[in-house]
Amino acid sequence: MANSSSAITKTVTSLVKGLSARNRDIISRRFGLKTGKKETLESIGKSYGITRERVRQIEEFSLKQLSKSASEISDITKYVSLAKEILAGNGGVMRESDFFKAFSGNDKETVANSSLVFVLAIAGEPLRSNENESFHSFWSLDKQSADLFRENVSELVGALERTKKPVNESELASFAEKNSVKNARNINVLLSVSRDLGKNVFSEVGLMSWAEVKPKGVRDKAYLVLKKEEKPKHFSEIAKLINTTGFSARKANIQTVHNELIKDSRFVLVGRGMYGLSEWGYKPGTVKEVLVDILKDSGPVAKADLVAKVLDTRMVKENTILLNLQDSKVFSKKDDGTYVLRKA
Repeated sequence: MANSSSAITKTVTSLVKGLSARNRDIISRRFGLKTGKKETLESIGKSYGITRERVRQIEEFSLKQLSKSASEISDITKYVSLAKEILAGNGGVMRESDFFKAFSGNDKETVANSSLVFVLAIAGEPLRSNENESFHSFWSLDKQSADLFRENVSELVGALERTKKPVNESELASFAEKNSVKNARNINVLLSVSRDLGKNVFSEVGLMSWAEVKPKGVRDKAYLVLKKEEKPKHFSEIAKLINTTGFSARKANIQTVHNELIKDSRFVLVGRGMYGLSEWGYKPGTVKEVLVDILKDSGPVAKADLVAKVLDTRMVKENTILLNLQDSKVFSKKDDGTYVLRKA
């Protein structure tokens, strides 16, 4: 829509012509009509030696002055219709950067995009929702559309919080339906506008506060790739997986990965350089400590069963287990061949 983006600057120039020089300058700077960059109330106030509140009043007065004749100006009506057409074609709600891209071909705060915001501000429609902790700036056809969208996001966030794990993007529609989340079909809009929702490199949707969705460092990345593998891996393999999964261009150093795995209780050393996740049932400790724990919980255990139980939690050779069992200060072999802990 290049023609619209170039023509709108002429429309804006014509619209502000009737304002006083100061009011025209304030409006221009507040909306970024000359540079694309909006200025704050405070910075404009300082340049005129007036308060930020006074600048806000001038802005409000000027918009009201212009809006009185907005419905009679064909160009304004044209751009309002165009904006509504863009929004309607995208489900009624769009992140501001996407809305800009659809209008001018550029998702940044350009003069053309700032001019569109100004024209729609005069018209009073469609509705712009300001950026906050939960949402990026977005546009909607009306207040009802905006409220419904926020409600949908809230419902989806709540459903994920209850599930406590990411959902594959391909399964999100059925997940939403099962959890009574309405209108969650356009997941791309939900993800682009909501600050609470995100998608990881494996196309799983969850909360941005989760390490599985937004890994913050090597440990979180290691956790994510290992969970995806569903089996223990050597620390060098984990480093390789981190580097080939596509988290970022920055490469993970093998030794750094090893050092981070050692420090984090989510990971358990289950063999020579091999790490598994504690949530898989692995417990930290040496082979001897594993044997002690098993016998504490199970009482007398036959050698074959004891070996099998250890191999369930450690990737070691059978001889390593048998060598540890020979420690007569810790273990005792009964006449029936079972093993117990030696009494102190």
